[in-house]
Amino acid sequence: MKFQFIKKSSNSKVGAIPVTNSPRATCPSNCPLSGDGGCYAEGFHTRLNWDKLDKGERGLEWSDFVDKIRSLPKGQLWRHNVSGDLPALRDNEIDVIAVQELVSANRGKKGFTYTHYPMTKANRESVEAANASGFTINVSTETLRDAVKYHKQGLPTVTLLSEDAPKALKYKGVSVITCPAMYRETSCKECKLCSISKRDFVIGFPVHGTKKKQAAKLIDQSIIARG
Repeated sequence: MKFQFIKKSSNSKVGAIPVTNSPRATCPSNCPLSGDGGCYAEGFHTRLNWDKLDKGERGLEWSDFVDKIRSLPKGQLWRHNVSGDLPALRDNEIDVIAVQELVSANRGKKGFTYTHYPMTKANRESVEAANASGFTINVSTETLRDAVKYHKQGLPTVTLLSEDAPKALKYKGVSVITCPAMYRETSCKECKLCSISKRDFVIGFPVHGTKKKQAAKLIDQSIIARG
């Protein structure tokens, strides 16, 4: 299994920062977006790169990949996993040791990522430890109900929103801020909201990409109306 390190992203919504990709084997089977579920990473260009990574035609062995992260300059903002998820010990179970190695390599840098792993006791402890040590792992959800639940438990959380979602809304008293790059000229490099592990709001991502119709089916549209 290989992992991809890209020194400077060419994606305008991400900005010119280092990014990485992990193979599909890291994605937990419980993720409702996998396969034909609506994962944006299955879009044409991203999928082509992902396919090559899965085949081992590009990428690095884990130890070499971690060394790349360790070599980043102090204070560097970087995004882990444009596609893929955290290293897996087995299906739906985070590889705690591998994540600890990644967190250690990130020390002094500003890495952030997202995970669809179920928040079992072991997975949650791994995520909480990473956040406490400066590597932000956002819990990815598909509904406002789940997003607010994990947010109230103290975890940085993101969720899917409908394509026409407002810039901000509230659910169960919790503020939900739509990713600024979805409605104005900015990027992860400039915004940095997802890299903040302690925040008093949920970040929402309106469905986008070639698989947005499939992803939209997972959203409870009625929740937005109830607020």
